Amino acid sequence: MKIPSDESVAWFFMGEGSATFVCSRRKEKMGLMSILGYRLDPRIAFTNTDPDLLEPMKVWLDSKEVAFTTDTQKRRKPKYWDLLKVEVRRHKDVKNFLWILIPFLRGRKRRVCELVLECLVKYDRGDWKALMKEKVVRDKKTGKIMGVNWDVKEERERFLRMMKYRDKIVKINSSRAKEKYNYDYFSNLWGMTIE
Repeated sequence: MKIPSDESVAWFFMGEGSATFVCSRRKEKMGLMSILGYRLDPRIAFTNTDPDLLEPMKVWLDSKEVAFTTDTQKRRKPKYWDLLKVEVRRHKDVKNFLWILIPFLRGRKRRVCELVLECLVKYDRGDWKALMKEKVVRDKKTGKIMGVNWDVKEERERFLRMMKYRDKIVKINSSRAKEKYNYDYFSNLWGMTIE
């Protein structure tokens, strides 16, 4: 299959794609995810009911060495077709994807993608392996994570700054009611605000 051009992928993305941050609650009692109890991850997604339309996107992502996952969302009602999704989830892959496509994007999609990229560039931690060695306390015998040497206040501030970006993105992407997890929710939860 011929690899589509960057511009053609950008046009397809403007019609069938989305970019956002997904906020999820974490239930871990120990380890990295227990620091805040929540996680904020970038998502780039192409969705369609026709697998033939998504195949060139997968070929393009492979050619750019951008890791992706595929998923099928089964519809409950038989009259609807299954929804197919190709997602880019890792921070470095989302950044690479956006650096390639932003010059070709227009309108709201361009603004949303610029906000996602700006947020990742400002607040991404970079090399997790090096960070793990620096911040994680492990049991010397088993290697199990015992705790994390993390400044919780600093992490909360970082998270709130990222939530401000997410709130802007949600506002641009849709006119629906407020999401449960937003800046105000976490500001009230932790009793802190940022400028």
